[in-house]
Amino acid sequence: MITNNTEVLNNFIIEVSLIDPVKKIVKQLEEGSFRDCDIKWLNDRLKSFTELACETLNVKIDAQPETTNYTQFNDYVKAKYLSYFNILLSYFKSF
Repeated sequence: MITNNTEVLNNFIIEVSLIDPVKKIVKQLEEGSFRDCDIKWLNDRLKSFTELACETLNVKIDAQPETTNYTQFNDYVKAKYLSYFNILLSYFKSF
């Protein structure tokens, strides 16, 4: 298969700026690396990745996740974040 430099560069940018960071978050969630104090950071990351995904789909929504009211990082909250970030990861891998 012959690819041009633009395609290779675009794939590299997608991998480095979208897939790798989301993959890292998923891995950290699975390993239990996050604590209560990380909820705001997770919400901010979730919001920014969701807004970017919506922008690529040309969809306008308020990307404020329902998780913003969580104060404790328990198994339920972990499962929610895993679900959200895995969806984003699947979408970004489809580019």
